[in-house]
Amino acid sequence: MEVLHYSPWDSVLEITKVAQEKGSDPFLWAIQVSSKLNSAGVSLPSLELANLLVQYICWENNVPIAWKFLEKALVLKIVPPLLVLGLLSIRVISYRRSCPAAFRLYMELLKRHAFALKEYTNLPNDDKIMNSLDAIIHFSRIFGVRSNKAGALLVQFVFSIIWQLVDTLLDDDGLLHLTPEKNSIWHTKPQEMEIDSPNNFDEKRIEHTERLLNLNTIMSVELIGQFLQNKVTSRILYLARQNMSTHWGKFTQRVQLLVENSSALRNSTVTTRKVFRQLISDSCKTLSQHFWGSSLQEFHALEQSRPLGTSASFCLGASRSALWLPLDMLLEDAMDASQVNATSAVEIITGLVKSLQAFNETSWHEVFLGLWMAALRLVQRERDPIEGPIPRLDSCMCMLLSITTLVVADLVEEEETASTDEIACGIVSKHQAAGKRRMDLIFSLQNLCGYQSLLTPPQAVITAANQAAAKAMMFTSDIHVDSAYFECVNIADMPINCSGNLHHLIVEACIARNLLDTSAYFWPGYVNGRINKLHQNVPTHMPGWSSFMKGSSLTQLMINALALTPASRYACNNISELFLLIISVQSQSTSLSWNFMSSFNASLSTGEHIT
Repeated sequence: MEVLHYSPWDSVLEITKVAQEKGSDPFLWAIQVSSKLNSAGVSLPSLELANLLVQYICWENNVPIAWKFLEKALVLKIVPPLLVLGLLSIRVISYRRSCPAAFRLYMELLKRHAFALKEYTNLPNDDKIMNSLDAIIHFSRIFGVRSNKAGALLVQFVFSIIWQLVDTLLDDDGLLHLTPEKNSIWHTKPQEMEIDSPNNFDEKRIEHTERLLNLNTIMSVELIGQFLQNKVTSRILYLARQNMSTHWGKFTQRVQLLVENSSALRNSTVTTRKVFRQLISDSCKTLSQHFWGSSLQEFHALEQSRPLGTSASFCLGASRSALWLPLDMLLEDAMDASQVNATSAVEIITGLVKSLQAFNETSWHEVFLGLWMAALRLVQRERDPIEGPIPRLDSCMCMLLSITTLVVADLVEEEETASTDEIACGIVSKHQAAGKRRMDLIFSLQNLCGYQSLLTPPQAVITAANQAAAKAMMFTSDIHVDSAYFECVNIADMPINCSGNLHHLIVEACIARNLLDTSAYFWPGYVNGRINKLHQNVPTHMPGWSSFMKGSSLTQLMINALALTPASRYACNNISELFLLIISVQSQSTSLSWNFMSSFNASLSTGEHIT
């Protein structure tokens, strides 16, 4: 990198040198550097700063404080983490024997940042970062895969990092010469530094270095094991296996040598040889299946076993469920309140769903069922939440009934809008343009009722689920009641079992979004039976704005109903009538909550029904 006189990079170097001499706090250093680059108009994260810092450390300033500066720059994202890891890999790995502490720090950074790929692949200059990595490591030339797409380059980058670690272990164990190539295709051959200080020959120092080398070997084995077991990186390895079969064969030969001969792997208490054997297995159990199997416990899969012949069975088979695990991960990320995305969660999830559908070549019926089940798993993981100031269950239910429903609505609307345009242009007939996605959505919701363990409502949601089931049962029984009835009814007063589950809430959410109509209430098994008549103690007309404006008394039950329902639902002739109404309410009772007043004020702000 060319550093011009009086450029911001001169200032960054000066700030770094002064901070190093003073032993300044890395956070303060990062703030100074970030401020300097911002004032110079340099966008962050900066590729140039990543190059500058790695060059600064390797090797004239290979001291702890300089590494702390680099780590803080990674944490605050003023440098691209993946680019830093790539730059360090070509400089540090080959000096792992003469600088074992630096290699140790490289692996620590790899452990902290290589498993947060989603976070780091959404940076503004993602394509430029991945192309810079390719220019540094040359993995597209080595693998013979020409692609400018960031996703393809990411697969090659992760594959190359793991391969480098494997070759490093083989070389340190004296096994690399047993490979067909006799050497590594990466820059892993040990390089020695010039040693001028007599202190470097101190016996204690040599003993410390040997101990650190042994610890690094153990850590390398454990780090490879993490790559193989992590849900994201193992999936990336599966993609490498599918798309780079020739190089995958060479890679597995090296892994086989490790399994058979590595003493570090044999003595590891963290990673077993079984994990490595699963990677190179040629049996029908692919890496994708291993990926799903190792994630079953983490994702709390609650489904009972059943044959794969049923229409919804793919969600139980390991080979098919793995296709939708990215949805689980994305939904969990969306729950992270510490991160604010520039794009809405609906758009992000919709984009991923469309990508998975295209990549996996699945039907929309499978896609919708996979999406619903991912959202249900999210809720089930919070069914017994740890009490705290910010409970997650409400947010999870919002993700299931609001965000997921909006995603489905967008996907259905997208197809139907395109079909309408094609009809207008005469490309297809109206019959041909019938909404296939909408029908697939209906089939997926009908099949969803077969997974009762996923549909069991958390304690806090049972009442709402029961109300949804009661509403459907009354509709199918041709019993007409006010909408406020379901807010106040006690399910114990019903003459028949109206217990509901999350399936009823999902259907109600879809009806509210016009994705379904009330014919869903007649699906087989959706309701438990019919109601001939209501119990005498259960009124069919419940309190609300309509009954209140007709002269009903302002009882506590009425107050609760008014506070729950927006006033704008019921027309008032003019603004003076609204004011007279609210004055009448306040004169009769002082116990109205601010919820009621907020509801009334919201009605005024919308201007609905006001002349």
